[in-house]
Amino acid sequence: MPSETGAPLSYQGVRASLSASGRRTVMVEYFTMGDEVALFRVAAELAEPEVVRLPLAQEELRRFVVTTFGHAGGVRELVSMGLEELWYAHDRLIEPLGRWSEPGDLVVLVPHGLLHYLPLHALRVDGGHLIDRNPVCYAPSASVLHAVRERHRTRSERGSAAVFGDPRGDLPDARAEVAAVAARLGATAQVGERVTRQAFAEAVSHADIVHFAGHARFDETDARASGLELAGGEMLTARDIGDMSAWLVTLSGCETGVNTRHPGDELVGLTRAFLLAGAASLVVSRWRVADASTAHLMRRFYEHLSRMDKADALRQAIVDTKTDPRWTSPYHWAPFTLVGAWG
Repeated sequence: MPSETGAPLSYQGVRASLSASGRRTVMVEYFTMGDEVALFRVAAELAEPEVVRLPLAQEELRRFVVTTFGHAGGVRELVSMGLEELWYAHDRLIEPLGRWSEPGDLVVLVPHGLLHYLPLHALRVDGGHLIDRNPVCYAPSASVLHAVRERHRTRSERGSAAVFGDPRGDLPDARAEVAAVAARLGATAQVGERVTRQAFAEAVSHADIVHFAGHARFDETDARASGLELAGGEMLTARDIGDMSAWLVTLSGCETGVNTRHPGDELVGLTRAFLLAGAASLVVSRWRVADASTAHLMRRFYEHLSRMDKADALRQAIVDTKTDPRWTSPYHWAPFTLVGAWG
């Protein structure tokens, strides 16, 4: 197994963690080296990982990542120019899943290197997008995934929800989104000037579910300075996130899931900060999103979440969104990913 961030975890420990999911689960861990990538298939029924090596032109991938995900609006530009086939040129990275998993199996992806920036769930396998075929969740490493699953074996039935939206007063669709989410969760939505740093910090310290719909800012020079834009010009940065025990944190904003890599393949950004603070999992976005399609996807996500695991609920919400004629483009549905515990 490749090296991982966090406490060492044996292969048997990974198998045991997957077995405890109660469903057929396949983990694929990637490791890039030179101009190839190794895919490690991990499953409860395998005594040792199955390994496949694929060619990977690192410089070509780097140019694609920088051009498409390295600046605001890059994905929108790719789509508007009719260049979506450039996206699917990387389908081979998930091709082994066609034989490693069955439709409906839970797929856990642990990227490495530049692959952290690529929405692997939006690539194609067996003639369709992976997310159409399987529920998918991501993890920074197998060790981090094991740690969050150990902390949160089950959802707290007594937990509360904290719902925040449109702190800057410029996202009317976000207000409609959080009103619907709050009604679904039996909470009171905090919007506009009420979304202060103090209010957010106090609420998330005890909430079971945290939902934020607004702007996020990614700082390329200092990833720990990345954060959520709150009312009155305040920011909640990755450095500021305190202890929490949330079962789910949803950051329904622009670039909430963007991270930068440090030596050792450590991801630094909001996602990592929330996981380290104690969240079981997050739903985040990888690029600047469209208000209307995002609001639709989030409403559907929480509707499905009342009767499904998180990974299944997000998959179904994405399918619901991408089958709408207005939002078939990956620009609208592919940015959203589940990171951490799937149940």
